[in-house]
Amino acid sequence: MTWIEPVYDRTQSDINNQTPKGYYNAVDLNRIEQNCAYLAGIFGVAINTRAWNRTDFPTPGEFERILSNLNNLRTAYFVYQTTPSTPQNPVNEFHKANNIEQILHDLYALYDDNKQAIMYAGEPYAGQTIGVI
Repeated sequence: MTWIEPVYDRTQSDINNQTPKGYYNAVDLNRIEQNCAYLAGIFGVAINTRAWNRTDFPTPGEFERILSNLNNLRTAYFVYQTTPSTPQNPVNEFHKANNIEQILHDLYALYDDNKQAIMYAGEPYAGQTIGVI
């Protein structure tokens, strides 16, 4: 399973001009589900995901499951102060869709930054002596 870059820059213009970002479809839902599963594997969190087909119709209960997954992931790790709150159902507005994917982006970005920062903690060099005082 790989990380898929989230889409969190939808605008009203996307909806008005009927751009691909203006629609929620199986590709979007599968990206969210896969990114949730990816982060759950890293954080050791049990969540429920599914694969979406083009003909599937998301119900309010499916979105409740996705929102519950997000809350479980948020609880398992850290988020930025600027990370939006988990939206409430119904998730039928572009800013709520953006918030879902912004949360996933922020969780992954923090994890990735922390993973890269480990070398700067000095642990690989523990026990070395700098000099004699």
